[in-house]
Formats: sequence, structure tokens, C-alpha cells
Amino acid sequence: MQVTDIVVFVLVIGGLIFGHEFGHFVAARALGVEVDEFGLGFPPRLATLFTAGRTRFTLNAIPLGGFVRPAGEDDPDVLGGLASARKPVRATVLLAGPAANVFLAFVAFAAAFKFAAPDPDRVLITGIVAGSPGEAAGLERGDIVTAVEGQVVTGFDSLQQAIAARLGQPVAIEVIREGKPLTVQLTPRLNPPEGEGPVGITLGYPTRQVAWPEAITIGLQSTIMQFNELVHFPGNVLSGAVAPEEARVSGLKGMYDMFSWAGEVDRSSQRPFLTLNLIGVISIGLAVANLLPFPALDGGRLMFVAIETLIGRRVSPRYEGLAHAVGFAILLALMVYVNFQDFANPIVLPR
Repeated sequence: MQVTDIVVFVLVIGGLIFGHEFGHFVAARALGVEVDEFGLGFPPRLATLFTAGRTRFTLNAIPLGGFVRPAGEDDPDVLGGLASARKPVRATVLLAGPAANVFLAFVAFAAAFKFAAPDPDRVLITGIVAGSPGEAAGLERGDIVTAVEGQVVTGFDSLQQAIAARLGQPVAIEVIREGKPLTVQLTPRLNPPEGEGPVGITLGYPTRQVAWPEAITIGLQSTIMQFNELVHFPGNVLSGAVAPEEARVSGLKGMYDMFSWAGEVDRSSQRPFLTLNLIGVISIGLAVANLLPFPALDGGRLMFVAIETLIGRRVSPRYEGLAHAVGFAILLALMVYVNFQDFANPIVLPR
């Protein structure tokens, strides 16, 4: 556990939460909704930094992001507050937080691809399974596979097809290691353990530097793709397209383990590609999670706005407030369970 990894993790998670709340704050102020407090960090409160435009800006003890407390959040009798605002205003303020996370994801993805855009015409070894033919042959993480038995490798498919055609047979695999060509001999397994593959290697793409316009384009495509994948993820699990064991939800420890792994890989390559990609994935995850129609989440509050639109009158503030309170308690219990699972059943990451 490196201090650098811990600091980066706290800054990243705190920054993404802060960005989410800042989105709510900017939208509220722009649309005339009063904000009682904008907090840096989570309570208990340490100090009031200053007051501007009737908003108290505070410093709080837990350094993970921040929070926004709109005036009259659940009380429509408070003039100038959130609950008394028109439905489009309330919906916009609620959507602004997830929208901010989507924007931060786009920035992270674009920056990642500026440092290192994937080169799909080449194949990089990103991990080696212990006890596999790949490890026995001396393959290493960072090797670029160029040919199998003289057959040029032009991507994942060509490598996998070349290996599949020679299961159980000795093959020569040509790689580039630290700029120098190297050939290793190995025998792909006919019946490998589940999830390991015949050679026991994890594949990725080498990277190339690109100009900002291309990086921005790839970043936008990655943002849209990641958002769509997460939105459709529950349906894919229910339909069987995604195995239940792949639907693991991670808590703080799981996310830290992923950041630590990404930092280790990035330090070896001297490019923060994986870390920036992970920031993008987590930020999209925060956006989608907050849009779920569950009380206490932004999506839950939007659900009540939608119900009001459908039935022509708002749900009693008393009952809506109770729903959000119960929903918040359930969310806390789920968070405790998820974080416990991170310790009891840690995520296995490639090494």
C-alpha cells in the first residue's frame, strides 16, 4: 500500500463527488434556486469559510468530496427553494449532478487517450497467469506479440485464431520486448482452466500518441460507450449475456485496489492511461447510479417529479421525505455490505 496511491485515490473520489455536487450548485444558482450551504468534505463541520449570495461555504472533517444543501429541498412552502421551484427547474437541478460526472468522465477519457490511444493493429501482453504455458516460456507483461509460427499478428482475432489452430502443438511466438525481437517456444493447452485460455496471458493494445482533436473524439466515443454499457448492464445480467459473477459491485476498498493496480501499471509505462480510464469509468458509474429511480438518489427525486407530472399534483412532502429517509437508510446498509464484501472476497486483478 503506497502513500501515493492513497492520496491519489482520496483526491480522485473526493474530486468526482465534489464535481457532482458542484453541478447541482451551478444549476441551482443559475436557475434562481437558493442554496443554504455548499460543503467541502462531509460533516462534522470544521469551519465556515465565507458566505456569498446567501450560501454558506463550509469546511468539513471528512475529505471526500462535498455536498449541496438547497433551501427547502423537501419543503414546497419555502419560497426560492428547490421544492417550490417549477418542475423543469427541479429536474434540471437534479440532472446537473450526474451530467457533471459524465462531463468529468469525458475529460478523463480524452486526457487518457491523449497520453496513449490504443493501437488495435497490435497486441500487448498485459498479464501472465501463474503456472501457465506463457509464464513457463518466459513471456512477460509488456511484450508485444508480432507473429505465431511466422504468421503475422494484426490484432486480437489473428492471434487467437493462430493459437487455436495449434492447440497441443509446440509453437514459436515472436514478440518485441523493450524494442528488441525475441522468440519463445510454448505449447498451447488443449483444456485450459476456466478463464485462463490456452496460453494463460491477458491481452491489451499497445498505445500511440495522438493530437488533441483525435483524443477528444475517442474520449467522446468512450464516454458514450461506457454510459450505454452501464445503462444496459442490469438487463444484460438478467438476460444471461453477462455472467452474475461479473456483476460484482465494488466499494471503497475494491476501488482502491483497482487504483493501486492501475497506478502500478502506469508507473511502469510512465503514462497515467489506466488511472485516467478508471477515473472515467468510476465517474460514469456515479452518474448512472445516481440516476437510478431509488429514493434518496437524484433519480429517486426525479421519479417524484415524473409522478407529479403524470397525476397532476405533487406527492405529499411528508411522504416523499419519508421515502427518501428510508431509501437513504437502505443505501447505507447496502454500502456497508458492499464494502464488507471487498474485504471478505477481494477483487482479483491481473498481475
